Amino acid sequence: MPFRIQHTQPVADGLYILNYRYVASYILDAGDSLVAFDAGMSQKMTLAQMKKLNLDASKVRNVFFTHSDPDHVGGIKGFPNAKAHLSKDEVAMLDGTTPRFFGKVFSKPLPFDYETLEDGQEITIGTARIKCIATAGHTSGSMSFLINDSILVVGDEMNLKKGKAVLDFRFISIDNQKREESIKKLAKLTGVKLLCTAHSGYTADFETAMKGWM
Repeated sequence: MPFRIQHTQPVADGLYILNYRYVASYILDAGDSLVAFDAGMSQKMTLAQMKKLNLDASKVRNVFFTHSDPDHVGGIKGFPNAKAHLSKDEVAMLDGTTPRFFGKVFSKPLPFDYETLEDGQEITIGTARIKCIATAGHTSGSMSFLINDSILVVGDEMNLKKGKAVLDFRFISIDNQKREESIKKLAKLTGVKLLCTAHSGYTADFETAMKGWM
């Protein structure tokens, strides 16, 4: 079966999933360093999952955040040598411009420095070529990352049910119409061999997952 339950384990050659209770992040071996996609809930949990895989957290030199919710950024201190990256559109979630919940509750500014990313920007780190794709909806600056044209990390923009992409988490997403548009945007990608979500694991059958979103 192409769909796998979300446990801490190797996913593919040089790619690992770290599971923290109900949320996952991903670690990529880029040759001379490790790259993280999200950082999990806390430093303690991040380091515990890294230890399970015998991965050295000090070798993580870059962290790409899909968005700024606490369960995705809380473990950043577990990567003391890492540079943080976040979509420029996500800044609106952190500076009091855009409320996170119910039009009244705002996210707190992040307690660490980060560099902002543009839609379509490409960054090369070691053997990894990372393309940044704006996928607003769950938050105003949610961003997906396409790695080496074949691995797609989408955070909370969608989940998998029975191997198919679904639009759930509606009540905690700020704009579900934009989420639909973002999923359709991702569905147009070609050559994707692995689709990685934050709360429902991953699938090696991108075509089946995105069927109905084309």
